[in-house]
Amino acid sequence: MRYDTLIVGAGIAGVCTAYWLKEAGQKVLLIDKKGLLGGASGAAGAFLSPRLGRGGPLQRITNEAYRFALDFYAQKTPDAFFQKGLVRLPKNEEDAKKFADYEPFIDLPYQRALADDFAHIIPDVFAHGGFFFPHAAFVDPSRVAQRLLEGIRSAFNTTARPEYRGGMWHIGKFYAPNLVLATGADQLPIALPWLSIGGVWGERVDVRSRADIPVTLHQKLSVSANVEGLVRIGATHVRSDPRSEIERVNQLIVDAVGLVPALCDQQIVRIYAGHRASVADHIPVVGQAGDIGAFDPRRKPPRSLKPEDPAIAKIPGLYLINGFGGRGFVFGPLMGKILANLITRQIRPEAALSADRFLLRHARRR
Repeated sequence: MRYDTLIVGAGIAGVCTAYWLKEAGQKVLLIDKKGLLGGASGAAGAFLSPRLGRGGPLQRITNEAYRFALDFYAQKTPDAFFQKGLVRLPKNEEDAKKFADYEPFIDLPYQRALADDFAHIIPDVFAHGGFFFPHAAFVDPSRVAQRLLEGIRSAFNTTARPEYRGGMWHIGKFYAPNLVLATGADQLPIALPWLSIGGVWGERVDVRSRADIPVTLHQKLSVSANVEGLVRIGATHVRSDPRSEIERVNQLIVDAVGLVPALCDQQIVRIYAGHRASVADHIPVVGQAGDIGAFDPRRKPPRSLKPEDPAIAKIPGLYLINGFGGRGFVFGPLMGKILANLITRQIRPEAALSADRFLLRHARRR
């Protein structure tokens, strides 16, 4: 059965790419070994918040994606979009010094967070200051994915073993000239030795509560605003956290109640968990996969050769979208559109996003 593009991975990266390709008129098939949002995207708190920092590509790209995501979800999935604002607090005095350094680089509407303005949060945590971002939001992952995939075909519970032959990518009975790997932290189904994707464990706990929580709070964990009696508590853990899931979840609840005492009435509804894909520089990977075999192993690529240079040979029809970390629902809409524009209109991504940055690094080090 022929398609224009096969997408492997039904997380938010694959879903958004499928959406934009369909908008461009393509016939798309979304493939996943589990199902819709079966990995980290299904476990995401789906918080839409800006990145703090001292400027630079990561902050610029993240906040551009953040602005785009707010508009996108508000327009495309309004019933799954909750714009409640976000209180962002430093973890301790040392972290507060970083916040002071970050403030000159904040390029989004914000105000200083004061304890008197947020009575539901224990006042002690405002001792080191903080910021309030009024436009921050969160979304319902399941409802978002279902809305975006309307009219798009899927093949779930299907293990992808792609083969390229006759100018087409084949997965079982399905084939297409284009193949997108949106596989998150899972092992890539095609060997690309130059690309290393790690996984950081994340968990989300949905609880029922009568607590009046009007805005989302982020300190060392995130506690969402209360919407229809449901509060989301989420956190990303270190790679080698030795605690069991029960221990981590219990600690999340304890920490959440410590920040918002009214949550003491909470009742756990559901626990979600999954590995969030990450790359070394934390910037998403979006673009066509380069061909490492086209480089002469006896010569290092010249420093003048930059990502997305037309001289870099590509693997025909093979595309990547990955490395969203804990901000999948922030990055998904814009990165999906960028990849769809590359596939359908040959508009190359900027160098900072390009998969070529890892290809060239590998070729120069081997």
